[in-house]
Amino acid sequence: MYSLQKNSTISPILARAAKAILLAIITIIGLAGCEKKTQIGFTEDDLKQSWVLTRVDGKDVNTAEPRITPTMAIDTDLKIAGFSGCNRFFGQIELTDNNLTVTSMGSTKMACIQDDQASLEALMTTSLQKANTIALENNTLTLTSDQHILTFMPEEILEDDAQ
Repeated sequence: MYSLQKNSTISPILARAAKAILLAIITIIGLAGCEKKTQIGFTEDDLKQSWVLTRVDGKDVNTAEPRITPTMAIDTDLKIAGFSGCNRFFGQIELTDNNLTVTSMGSTKMACIQDDQASLEALMTTSLQKANTIALENNTLTLTSDQHILTFMPEEILEDDAQ
């Protein structure tokens, strides 16, 4: 008789605990479904600033004076504008999953006298218009296409380092 009373008091406690655990699991699953899908490691807001091209395919971008280093600036509407070596360019960024593509790209049509500038410009503008896997880690923005890897640093950090 003692064992029946002991089991009858434990069963309601276990039943309530099981219900509480089940309710917690359902709540967590429900809340997880309401989250806004964001890109792994960064948000769109992290991209909205001025970027300086520092490396191409793992090699430093060297621009001797009076040349201007290639840059790009991304605004709040994900519009992009920048300098690609000889010309200024503009367009619209399209982000899908962890891919970045510049659509509707336009540019000025200045002639590049130096071959290295013309090559860098062609590489940069062509790469930006292709689907690039995008990564942002330790203030380094990396765009990886099938053919090239472009590495950018925030302009403000590079300016601080120069001082």
